[in-house]
Amino acid sequence: MKRARRGDVVEVEWADSEHIALGWASTSAYVKAASAPQAYRTAGYWIGGATGHVLIALSIDPANRHITHAMSIPRAVIRKTTVLGRASKRVRKALRP
Repeated sequence: MKRARRGDVVEVEWADSEHIALGWASTSAYVKAASAPQAYRTAGYWIGGATGHVLIALSIDPANRHITHAMSIPRAVIRKTTVLGRASKRVRKALRP
């Protein structure tokens, strides 16, 4: 498996807490709803992240060294990271902190 590097396009599969609102229903209905598999996925540009988190940017502007709208995902809940495309050296250099 390829390791993600800054600027790469990635898909991150992750788990999260869920709010389940069935209204007035039996306990078994809630248990059944909670047992449905989660399918949270985020795709974007791998920026890296702070300790314990991964940062994925929705959009990047390498020419101006800017990103917009990022998703911070705790490393503890990440199930899988897939590199969908590699960033060029120019893009990687432009996105350095």
